[in-house]
Amino acid sequence: MEIYKVFTNFTDFMVPHFDIDEVEEKRGDDDFIIDTRPTNYADDWIPLEVQFSLEDGLPEIPTLSMCRNYLVLHESAYKTLEGVLGPYGEFLPCTHQKAKFYLFNPLTIAEDLDAVVPGSVTRKGNLLSGIEFDKAKLKDVPAFRTKESFISIYCTDAFKDIVESEKLDGLLFSTKLTPY
Repeated sequence: MEIYKVFTNFTDFMVPHFDIDEVEEKRGDDDFIIDTRPTNYADDWIPLEVQFSLEDGLPEIPTLSMCRNYLVLHESAYKTLEGVLGPYGEFLPCTHQKAKFYLFNPLTIAEDLDAVVPGSVTRKGNLLSGIEFDKAKLKDVPAFRTKESFISIYCTDAFKDIVESEKLDGLLFSTKLTPY
């Protein structure tokens, strides 16, 4: 089994984001976008409008992408991944021009499973430069985060294989778990 860091494919697709004013109006604050710590939002969730913008990519909306510490799923990706990801976080409904989208908020944290190898975490300044996971403790977990970098999403082969076999586009996977 392999562990991967999940990235948005900025080259081939548009990038999702939220209007901060809408977030503040509907949620009463901007914590949802600013605070990356795992927080359960489902109980008081009001659907938001996800927007897509061109960065370096093509003018195509992906079926699966990332916005900060959330996965953004088109309804087709949600139908495919709901049963796989559901036990490990929460799905929050959104829309984009009346089309159904969902945010997956990963609430499974590697440290809570004692899955970060002791002594493996290194930093360059404030940035995470090294981390290693105990694969045996994550074998049944398709996607997770870590307290070392709440904004990063990691996954196992179980998630990557489904994304690739179902041709859900918009994500990239790397076995390099840190940017440095």
